[in-house]
Amino acid sequence: MQIDTKKLQVLNILSQNLNNPNPQLVNSNDIASQLNLSLGETHLLLKVMNDMGVIESNVDNHLSLITRKGLRCLEQQSTH
Repeated sequence: MQIDTKKLQVLNILSQNLNNPNPQLVNSNDIASQLNLSLGETHLLLKVMNDMGVIESNVDNHLSLITRKGLRCLEQQSTH
């Protein structure tokens, strides 16, 4: 699976969280299991995405949420 595909999948997971009445930070274990990735790979991916500004993660990349920039990126991908 390509890294861009993985990034989009993470953004999709985090954006689905916004549909909850009380959205919470998403645990990296949940993201890893949904993407069938190791926790190490997931943390690295989340760190890169956090540095890009499309998500916000805590210091150890265990909890994440999507940012406005991430939502815009996801919208742009869905129109292509």
